[in-house]
Formats: sequence, C-alpha cells, structure tokens
Amino acid sequence: MKHIYTIGFALLGCVGIQNSGSAQAITHTIAEIQGELFSSPLIEQVVTTTGIVTANNVTSATSGTIGFFIQDGEGPWNGVYVYDNTQAPEIGDEIIIEAEVAEFYDVTELVNLTYYNVVSSDNALPAPMALTTGELAASEAHEGCLVQIINATCTVADADYGEAIFDDGSGEIKTNDYMYYPEDGWIAEQIYSITGCLHYTFEEYKIEPRNAADVVEGATNGLGDSHLPEQLGIYPNPAQDQIRLNSETPGQLRIYDAAGRTVLNQNILNAYPTIDVSSLDRGTYTVEFSSGQSHLVSQLLKH
Repeated sequence: MKHIYTIGFALLGCVGIQNSGSAQAITHTIAEIQGELFSSPLIEQVVTTTGIVTANNVTSATSGTIGFFIQDGEGPWNGVYVYDNTQAPEIGDEIIIEAEVAEFYDVTELVNLTYYNVVSSDNALPAPMALTTGELAASEAHEGCLVQIINATCTVADADYGEAIFDDGSGEIKTNDYMYYPEDGWIAEQIYSITGCLHYTFEEYKIEPRNAADVVEGATNGLGDSHLPEQLGIYPNPAQDQIRLNSETPGQLRIYDAAGRTVLNQNILNAYPTIDVSSLDRGTYTVEFSSGQSHLVSQLLKH
C-alpha cells in the first residue's frame, strides 16, 4: 500500500547534513528509541544512533525513494525505519545518524536527518527472526526488524495496492510493495517463505520483502525447533575467491546480490563442490541451493 509521503521533503534541501569528519557520540540505541512501547518515549527528541542498513530504496508511487531500515543486532525492538530521501545507503552499511524521533500514523520513524556517517560497509546483516504469520500481525516488538515467515499460504493474491495476504495457520499477515513485488504477481494458494522488514502502515503490520531473493516458492523442508530453514554450509565465510558448499547431493546453486539480481546460476553435480566467486564484487549475497525437495539458504559475505 502506498503512503503519500510529501510533508517535509521541501525543507530537506535547505538543511545541510554533515556526512564527514569524526563520528558523533551515540546517545541512544534503537531499542531505547523504540522504548519497548507502541509509541516511542522520545517523540520530537533529537537522537544519535547507529545500525546496519537492512533495506534500502523504500519507494512510494507518489514521492519516489522515501527511506530505509536500520537494525542494531538481533532480537526484538532493534529495528527502525528512517524516513529520508537525501542519502543513498547500501544494504550492509553500518551508519551513524542524528535525527528526530517521530510517530507517523503510529509507526516509529527517524526523520529530519542532520548527521549521516558510514562507519563501514559490507557488514553481515542480522539474521531474520522467524515468526508465525499470526505473531507478526500483532508484533510491535518487531516493527522495523528483519523477519521471516515459513511455509505460509497466499490466501489473497491481490488485496489491492500491491498487497497480498498470507497465513501459515496462525492468522493472516500482509505483504507490501514498497521495495519488491513479484514480476508475475503473487499466486493464490501457493506456499511461500518470505523474508523482509516488518512495517506498520494504515493500522496494519506488513512484511516488506526487499527483492526476489527474499521470496521462496514451495514448501521448505529442514525446519528445526527454531522454525528457521536449514542453513546451507558455506566455507570460508567471509570469502575472497572460492567457497565450498557443505552439500553431498546434486542440485541448482543460485547467488543473488543485495538488489535481488541473480549473479551466479550453476548446476552442481558433485558432492562438496568448490565454487569460484572471485568475479563477485565485495558485499553481502544470498546463496540458495535446491536439490529435489530440499531448499537451503544462507548468506555470504564477499571480501
């Protein structure tokens, strides 16, 4: 669903943002900004915080690029949405920002940036938290965080405004299209596993998938007690020139960049194969290995 984000952007061009020089001291963690409450206890206060960029290029049909998400570690209350169109962060950037805390229709946001500094790049992202669709539909604690639903059925493929509805049997959750929408649309009655940032818009929590790599069609095997899909073993990780897969069976290997583009698609015939990744740029990649009914996913950090 598309918000109409227009207020304040006309002023941003008149406000300089410091983005060089020594880093400012952190005044609040993201968890302190969220306050473990529905509304932040720091509304209208200016804070300096830090986090890893987990999603960028959040886009509105009416206003273009409108922001990005950052997260400081794993677990609830550690993610927040940054409403800004003046910076161009990359996924995996560790940044320090000074901004004002706001509540926009009950979503906690950081707005009116006055300081922005990239501390480091190509950092590993926090692991997405796997929760049921019913849990996420009422989870203020995970607002702004990377989350994941596993084996959820698409009950409504077109819920208007680019949204769809999914249910794993525990209750319904919507997806939104601020960053990604499948080229051929969602498929009713298809089973999906979806990763994305949890956002709150129009009085509902919604998952914001970032790219094609965040969407897996078909039932996923290998779920353990943690409800996370079985991870693909990759060694070494981080890697420079080559990686070795901890897989004994033939299958199909695909590697996606942070924008969801396929950068490697290779048919694997041998056990424990060695893969040449020397041509890949530095950054964080999603590695997907499919073999029969098994579907394994992991992240790769390329140095």
